[in-house]
Amino acid sequence: MTTCPLCLVCDRCERGEHPLLVGALRHAFVVLGDNQGCPGWCVLVLRRHVEHLDELSLDAQRELFGEAALVARAVRRVFAGAGAGGGPVRINYECLGNQVGHVHWHIIPRHADDPTPREAVWGWPAARLRGEMSEGERRALAQRLALELRTLTPPPA
Repeated sequence: MTTCPLCLVCDRCERGEHPLLVGALRHAFVVLGDNQGCPGWCVLVLRRHVEHLDELSLDAQRELFGEAALVARAVRRVFAGAGAGGGPVRINYECLGNQVGHVHWHIIPRHADDPTPREAVWGWPAARLRGEMSEGERRALAQRLALELRTLTPPPA
């Protein structure tokens, strides 16, 4: 039994039991993040346990970042007018690994009402990071993002 929390997320996604699954891509699963202080915050989790991005082949690194960009495009489409000046949201891409040693990307949309648009979100208080969405609103958003991601994802060859 693994103790890696992101391996557990992958296990739930594989079994179809993750309530906030946005999509299953070639290299990663996409889930709506626990933090929704920036609505649409997604986490792209590598399907297998690898602790360091450089342990992946260059092709796998490129493909994984391509998947991160695909998720960002879906988020920007769902929030097409929620950014500064009424345009699409800005996206922060973060692959950190200092809290959980399993390759994953945070895809963080920065909306027009962002209180600190030029600063990283990690300094926000926990309640602000979590956001105020109900569980039902979170599930509905995950479904909207999943639909958009499916329209952008080519069918398997």
